[in-house]
Amino acid sequence: MVIILLLHIIVEAVVGFFFLFVPNAGDIIPGFGDGEGSSHYLLMKMYGLAAFFLAAIGVGAYLKRLTDVALTYQIMLWLAIFHFAMAGIQLAYNPDQRASLLHLLLGLFLVGVYIRRPGARMEG
Repeated sequence: MVIILLLHIIVEAVVGFFFLFVPNAGDIIPGFGDGEGSSHYLLMKMYGLAAFFLAAIGVGAYLKRLTDVALTYQIMLWLAIFHFAMAGIQLAYNPDQRASLLHLLLGLFLVGVYIRRPGARMEG
């Protein structure tokens, strides 16, 4: 559980950092290199802030993993749903499929952890 959650945090924090603080980050992140102008700049900044927010949610789940395990798994499920939705949007609208693959893998890993959580299977 911890490794997948940390992976999510790192990916989202790095993307957030690039979009908010690195000039020409669109050239580094797949699918953003073709944009230009103030609307593109605004979109990158909003995406960066959203990525930082998702990393913060992951940090919250990580910090609660010992005291509120059920909440941690619930957050991981919601993060998995987010990553699946992002993978779908990326597949439909982004000609560079690397970002969709990353979101799909993160979603699969997170939902896999959720499915295998303690107490997930009812016996008898």
